[in-house]
Amino acid sequence: MEKFFQNQTVIFYILLSTSLVITRLPFIGKFFRVVNTLVHESGHAFMALILSGKVHRIDLFSDTSGSALTATKNGFSRFLVSLAGYPASALFAYLCFYCIEQKEAIYVVYMLAGIAIINLIFYVRNAYGIFWLISFIGIAVLVIYAKEAMLIYGFSLLCSFIVLSDAVISGFNLLIIAAKTPKAAGDAKNLNEATHLPVIFWALLLLAFSFFCAYKTIWVFFPKLF
Repeated sequence: MEKFFQNQTVIFYILLSTSLVITRLPFIGKFFRVVNTLVHESGHAFMALILSGKVHRIDLFSDTSGSALTATKNGFSRFLVSLAGYPASALFAYLCFYCIEQKEAIYVVYMLAGIAIINLIFYVRNAYGIFWLISFIGIAVLVIYAKEAMLIYGFSLLCSFIVLSDAVISGFNLLIIAAKTPKAAGDAKNLNEATHLPVIFWALLLLAFSFFCAYKTIWVFFPKLF
């Protein structure tokens, strides 16, 4: 039994299963799932900044939704900013699992804490968003200073799994919204306005990209059971 729990593959999947349970708990699950919202909205903000635009504010909400208010110079820039959110989550999840696979899980904690600190200082202004960022930064700092390898590994795996799974789940939700109420389809609606291509097309494309990244992440970085 002792050898069983020393197996890295077994530990990985036990922690992954625990993460899945935690994300579906009534209050704490939604609290941690805002991690993906943070990455998603930061993707919009980062794209605006590299295109010489402005980020006016980011909001994070308790129901795991969020918004980023940006200003860009032209229509093509607006298109790229609208496009950036879902790919940012999917690619960030890939990066996180790469760090974990390289036995550098602490970098996942550093990256997320850094993103949270930047957002707290410069962009997030709604009450829940500020509360969430302070709370998350506090947890991340405790994890870093505890210097417990298993705690760092477990926390980084939890956050990485949330970003990975919610990138796909939110993509499915966007597709459902696009099919039922296209005007409420967020990024897909913005992309529709920028290109005049159907909302459902953009929802499918964003979901496909997230799903592909999730598939590659699982195939490349998840330990093989057999």
